[in-house]
Amino acid sequence: MDYSINEKARDALSRLAAMPGMAQVKEQVEQMVQYRRIAELRKQNRLKAQPQTNHMVFLGNPGTGKSTAARLIGEAFAEIGLLKRQNGSVPFVEISHGIITDSLVGASEKKVASKFKEARGGVLFIDEAYAFIGKAEHRHDDKVIATMVQLIEDMRDEIVVIAAGYPKNMAEFLSFNPGLASRFPTTIHFPDYDVPDLIRIAQQMLLEQEYQPSSDYLEALASVLWIEKSRPDFGNARTVRNHVERSIRRQAIRVSKLQQPSRKDLASLTAQDLVASPHGLADSEREALIKIIREAQSRLLKLDLNAIISAN
Repeated sequence: MDYSINEKARDALSRLAAMPGMAQVKEQVEQMVQYRRIAELRKQNRLKAQPQTNHMVFLGNPGTGKSTAARLIGEAFAEIGLLKRQNGSVPFVEISHGIITDSLVGASEKKVASKFKEARGGVLFIDEAYAFIGKAEHRHDDKVIATMVQLIEDMRDEIVVIAAGYPKNMAEFLSFNPGLASRFPTTIHFPDYDVPDLIRIAQQMLLEQEYQPSSDYLEALASVLWIEKSRPDFGNARTVRNHVERSIRRQAIRVSKLQQPSRKDLASLTAQDLVASPHGLADSEREALIKIIREAQSRLLKLDLNAIISAN
């Protein structure tokens, strides 16, 4: 089988790399592709080739592009031949604890099996996979996870299973069943976006909807995101999308008050359209800076103390 990267596969990988913060993800995926290609060439030349599964674990906070990356990986793998395409399409099936859980005995396991069959030739994306453990009675979680483990093994050449979630929680998930960790040989980390990346994401979202943000809008949004980024519940691209959608609604109210809005009026977003007003940012920025300075001073003090102890 030819595992060369054709134009459509390259396009999917290029779109993946174009996403902010995805260069490392694309590199790891290309390593998987080339490993499979070389393994096939080794077999053709009567050399031993270690089989490799394509299942992956995605570690990262909400809004870091995990599901989007999973879709593009499925497209690329199907074009390359790592997945057997069904009817010309590449399925992307997403499951979660809420979708699968059923109070009837055996019903959850049947739902899992059904979703795996639905994903044949594509990607099965298990969102917040750790939610499947530790909540059900009568060893129900054990049965659901055991079903997943068996199907992951039985269909390893037919689908790519991607389990996603927070790093700490995913470690607990993988240790829940002895067979889980070995089924997922590849782990990809999705870092939080920095503010410039978040602004680029906002610009792309607005461009797709034919809005033109002014420089003062982008500056105000950057200030807001810089402050919000330090909060534990920060949602990365999801937070950006929320700001963009609220800004568009607020802009509609502002423009509706104009007697005859021009095309430019209809397309322009300004700082006054940002729901989080830029006028109230100064105090919040000052507080954030003070917090960063204090943390840095504490770290420097610890380093000085360690140096003193080491010297003695």
